[in-house]
Amino acid sequence: MPQKRSVRVNPGRLAAARALLGVERGGHADQLLEQLAPDGRDRGLSWHLTLGVLRRQGSIDHIIAPFSKRAIEKLDPPVRAALRIGAFELLYGRTRRHAAVHQAVDLVRALRAGRAAKFVNAVLRKVSGVSAPTDPFLDLPPWLQMRFADWPDWVARLGDPPPVCGVWRDSEPNNRDIEARPALAGGRSPDGAFQLAPASGPVTEHPGFMSGEWWVMDPASVVVADLLHEAVPAGAEVLDACAAPGGKTLRLATRGHSVQAVDLEPHRLSLVEEGSCRVGIADRITTREHDWLTGPLPCGTQFAGVLVDAPCTALGIVRRHPEIRWRRLVSDPPAMAIRQREILKNAAVHVAEGGVLVYSVCSPLSEEGAGVVESLDGFRTRHAWSSAPPVGDEDAFQAFVLERV
Repeated sequence: MPQKRSVRVNPGRLAAARALLGVERGGHADQLLEQLAPDGRDRGLSWHLTLGVLRRQGSIDHIIAPFSKRAIEKLDPPVRAALRIGAFELLYGRTRRHAAVHQAVDLVRALRAGRAAKFVNAVLRKVSGVSAPTDPFLDLPPWLQMRFADWPDWVARLGDPPPVCGVWRDSEPNNRDIEARPALAGGRSPDGAFQLAPASGPVTEHPGFMSGEWWVMDPASVVVADLLHEAVPAGAEVLDACAAPGGKTLRLATRGHSVQAVDLEPHRLSLVEEGSCRVGIADRITTREHDWLTGPLPCGTQFAGVLVDAPCTALGIVRRHPEIRWRRLVSDPPAMAIRQREILKNAAVHVAEGGVLVYSVCSPLSEEGAGVVESLDGFRTRHAWSSAPPVGDEDAFQAFVLERV
């Protein structure tokens, strides 16, 4: 009796499949990959495949559909994950066709779904004979296709990996791996913001990161922090009401402000504390746990400036976190706006007379922006800024500088 062939699947592909299964169960791709991705060069492969599949999922499913008798959402999750990884490599990768199909078949066996091996083989052999779709809107759910219909250039970029961006603590060293400061909407080019050159290696291995000379931060997020900095007196004490993971807090502290950083969850506040220690500015930052949906801070302290980077649908960062686009529903933005109004109202209590309130979201949708600030009594908009649609690789933010009336 012939022996069964042992299954030897690439560990990077196996980690990617397990990460995709975790995403289907509600997990976050980046957190899953931190746990599952193997060390060495296969670690990069697992990140590339997982995020690539999530960014191109609509196109992948569009290509698979005619070759599968069952709808892809009806397939067993391990089979669906293996098919999507194989199709992604065939349509968008450099792996040889035979190798991509072979690896996907081994992958479905490694996921204990070997009974579907012939099915995966047959479907992917047909996929190998077609080209990738050219319509980037396939990689959005229908309701977002409508909402983003006027932004085709940005939608096209959502299928590509974003660059890693950061901001310097003090200065801008001459480094061959650093590209020029990005130019953003409204003529803004934030001081110290930069973009890592392609293939410059893991963030933690880049010179200056572990020693606190810089931290990861999108340039649009830098602008939001700078809007508050520019609107308050030099060295003023400010409140970062929704601080975690801490990029804006660090930016404000390195610009001379004492910052009270507030967030709902202790483990997220620990990210702020870790970052402030690494950057060497822990003495300028105090942290506090608070749920703004329950009311203002009990202490009643007022500040020259308050920043509310509110929880939102996060549809402006779907390039970095591609699973978000497949989770959001058409009902989410108005539902989120209700929470945002309550958070903003309670944080506004802490704006001193003559002070300013900056409200921002990493979403381009109007109901989470102007629709929220217009409901706030006692304030008027001094200035509004938006990076949506992004002119480059930055995230899609919107921000409003509000003053008391």
